[in-house]
Amino acid sequence: MELHEQSEVTAKAAAIPGKGSQEQGMVRRDLLLVAGITLLSFLLASAFEFREWLAEVTEPLEPYQIDELPFVFAVLAIAMSWFSWRRWRHARHELHLRMQAQAALAERERQYRTLFMEDLAGNAVASRDGVIELCNPAMARILGLDHPDQALGRNLAEFYVDREQWRRHRSAAQRGERVEVPVLALEAQDGTPVRVIARVLPHGPREREPGLHIYFVDISELDHMQRQLADSLGENRLLSQKYLMVQEDERRSLAREMHDELGQCLNAIKLDAVSIREMTHDTLPAAESSANAIVELSAHVYDVVRGIMQRLRPAALDTLGLHDAVDQLVGQWQRRNRAVDCRFESSGDLSGLGEAVNITVYRLVQECLTNIVKHAQATRVRVGLHRTAVGEVTVRVRDDGRGFDPRAKRTGLGLVGLRERVEALAGRLRLTTEPGGGVEISATLPVPEAAALGTGAQREGESMKHI
Repeated sequence: MELHEQSEVTAKAAAIPGKGSQEQGMVRRDLLLVAGITLLSFLLASAFEFREWLAEVTEPLEPYQIDELPFVFAVLAIAMSWFSWRRWRHARHELHLRMQAQAALAERERQYRTLFMEDLAGNAVASRDGVIELCNPAMARILGLDHPDQALGRNLAEFYVDREQWRRHRSAAQRGERVEVPVLALEAQDGTPVRVIARVLPHGPREREPGLHIYFVDISELDHMQRQLADSLGENRLLSQKYLMVQEDERRSLAREMHDELGQCLNAIKLDAVSIREMTHDTLPAAESSANAIVELSAHVYDVVRGIMQRLRPAALDTLGLHDAVDQLVGQWQRRNRAVDCRFESSGDLSGLGEAVNITVYRLVQECLTNIVKHAQATRVRVGLHRTAVGEVTVRVRDDGRGFDPRAKRTGLGLVGLRERVEALAGRLRLTTEPGGGVEISATLPVPEAAALGTGAQREGESMKHI
């Protein structure tokens, strides 16, 4: 209401410059009136011979030079006219400046009203104790009120969920401090929870007790969307984790089936071929040659099947554990790429990390080594695996290859798959690279305590069985 009244007064003041033409007309009329009175005085003085009469009256006072007074009065009249003209010009200039200032004030008032009343953020001025004295419609909406006038006289403490927090904010602002809160919990008039970004500032001159200036930005919808997004990401992460575990179980099952069924069949074929070769030795050279070919072919097929099984499910991971499995993987990769200096480093207790962490670390190292062969053109590779703290394991693969621009668009899915695997276990994957500067991929994975305890109990149980 106060802002509305001030706007009306300012608007009336801004309308004053429109009356300038009327004032100029009044000045012309007044000048014509003065000229008319002067002419009339001259005519009357001429008709009644005022000068002669005045000379007769002042003749006895000749010693006192009274007869010189008309000339003095004439000079005085001219001087006063000049003085009045100077004052009139000065007043006109002052009036012009005042009208310009009033017009500028009206424009600033209009801008201020637009910024204050049309702002999407809540804006309010309150007394030292937090009683609202002025607010914009956005603040009223945040507080659950229909009109800004309904907020006048209300205390901000009524809308704080934590009254102690309000007292701290008020005390800090009264001391002249700026209070900024990233997320502040409020409760609207109807009880609806509201989340805002808040700023509380001292308002007013320092000579007297300052009031409060409050800014609120409503982020309730954004907070709700963030919560929904976090829930969706959590569900997607859980789904991805389940999918990867099902995939690994299927790979393990397929590898076992290939080992049990196809491996036995190949061994049987090889044994039969060896028997045929022994029986046809020196009697049927052609049959012996065919039997040798069958033995060689079955051995080749078995090697191929063994490689497929190794890619489906690394047997070393189940039999040797994570450390030895990764060491074996790096060693095999080094033998296939002798021109590259590849070394494996580890520290900490790497046992009891759990099935999910073990297979994720192994696949990450496997994928990184594959990418180095395909793209890096590196001469030096370092693989590190460290148990940095209780409940955390870090794996790092670094090469001195040609690197790449991480901002460039990539068509491959290797890094995407690695990130999905790591984030499915609530881990963190970091990529560091630049053109010509090599690539470093590091991942930090949390180790579930239950998995560690379960693995330890499992090892103890296995030891008891052996005893």
